Amino acid sequence: MNFQGGRSGQLDLAIPRSAVWADVLDSLRQANEPVYVEIDPETNVITELLLPREVRVGAITPTDTGDAVEVELIISQARHYLRRTNPDFQQFFNILQTAREAGSPVLVTETLDGYEIIDVKSLPKPPLEGVEAPPPVSRAPAPTPVTLQKAQDLFNLVSAKTCAPTGVPPTCIPFLYPENGCWARAHEMCRLFIDAGVQPEKVWIYGNLHAATQNSPSCKVGWIYHVAPTLLVSTGATSEVYVIDPSLFLSPVRRVIWFDVQGDPSAALESSDASIFYKSKGSGYVEYDDAAYTKTQRDLTTYRNQLKLRSASSVGPPPYSSCVWKVKAIAARCLSKNPPISVKRDIYAGISPQARTLRQQLAVILNR
Repeated sequence: MNFQGGRSGQLDLAIPRSAVWADVLDSLRQANEPVYVEIDPETNVITELLLPREVRVGAITPTDTGDAVEVELIISQARHYLRRTNPDFQQFFNILQTAREAGSPVLVTETLDGYEIIDVKSLPKPPLEGVEAPPPVSRAPAPTPVTLQKAQDLFNLVSAKTCAPTGVPPTCIPFLYPENGCWARAHEMCRLFIDAGVQPEKVWIYGNLHAATQNSPSCKVGWIYHVAPTLLVSTGATSEVYVIDPSLFLSPVRRVIWFDVQGDPSAALESSDASIFYKSKGSGYVEYDDAAYTKTQRDLTTYRNQLKLRSASSVGPPPYSSCVWKVKAIAARCLSKNPPISVKRDIYAGISPQARTLRQQLAVILNR
């Protein structure tokens, strides 16, 4: 492998992960994206491969324990940490602080799991462009009312595009990598809904979010925000907003359920039309239409590659059987706050059987 700057390295094909690494490197080459590698000076064999991201720097805050600083990297939803034990802590901290003050981008590399920052580089580029406030009129049409069955059909449409961890086609959606990339997944799902003739919207949640998942080795994800498409579901005399989020659920769910499983009762919910690619809390920074979906595909490719790298690592591909008990705990909490249908039978009168899908799924999880 030859890299810009004249450096080269080799992949040891006797190591099973090498085939995946070669595939990821070729993907990065085709997209002209950067890569972080560590090379053994004696054997010239590549021993580590990670994916740097070009980002803007938001808030930088010390952790409660004082052993690190948490760094907000826009537009990432994940929590990122720069450890004080890093020998280059002060250098990296200074670069991040300068970039935050100047509004300039940086290139940040992190560990595959844990989002620990291990490398930061300044970039001689102008700041990423945004819009300081949303326009007074929505850029997207009003949402299309659909039946609950139609909402389930649309859920199935996007869920069927889930990337298989051992085979990641270029058009799949990496729902099995829940740690990051929700904005790109949501925008791609909205594109698919619009192509199917249905106008969605989006729901955003901001807070100290924690969700249990079988698709992360730590059995949980920590986010500062999360976003997913919504559909306006007609339930007879009224309509209700349902969230489409295959990274967390197996069917469309009411917004209150989607809110509840993310673990922060004081979190803030905000709605937007489907044209918004990213928005900070309160819309202080907004990126609108990714009309050609180039940003969407770029970011989806990044997290497809992250899924490939994780699946080829020592932890193996998701889902992780050791995480089932945490998912059961979340299911139990949801059921306790949302009693079974027999308790609220009047609410469900006249609603199709799909309306009960979530509670059926929770009951199944609890009985596993």
